[in-house]
Amino acid sequence: MVGIPGDRIHLRNGIVYLNGVAQDEPQAAKPTTQNYDPYVDDFPSVPASDHVDVTAEWSVSLPTYVHGDDLVVPPGNYFAMGDNRTVSLDSRYWGFVPRENIVGRPLFVYWSFRSPESGADRPPLSEQVFSATHEFIHFFDETRWSRTFHPVK
Repeated sequence: MVGIPGDRIHLRNGIVYLNGVAQDEPQAAKPTTQNYDPYVDDFPSVPASDHVDVTAEWSVSLPTYVHGDDLVVPPGNYFAMGDNRTVSLDSRYWGFVPRENIVGRPLFVYWSFRSPESGADRPPLSEQVFSATHEFIHFFDETRWSRTFHPVK
């Protein structure tokens, strides 16, 4: 989760600002010149209706939660974003997560591997084979052991 009820959130160039403070998230993917998306990376400054992947319901309701440059998380709801933000569909696309939909909490990260960024949503088969081979060869030296099997706080 990025935001809890009452939090003020916005992104600028892929950096999350929570209650006016830029968040230091080295694990989160950042936009590049190849995959920069104004709606996603400068949220909520671009209208949701300009993005094809945004649900119709969220596109209509989003403006009611925007105050100034920030999205304000309403009571009983949460704003969710994962680490792979440049290619994942999250609360920017489908809206808030109601509290009653949260049924547990993560226990730990079971494997965290440093891998090269790709600007393509669906890489060609040759790139997928290269990536799998790279992960196999570099399993031990590129696994982020400090994060693997580490309890989530």
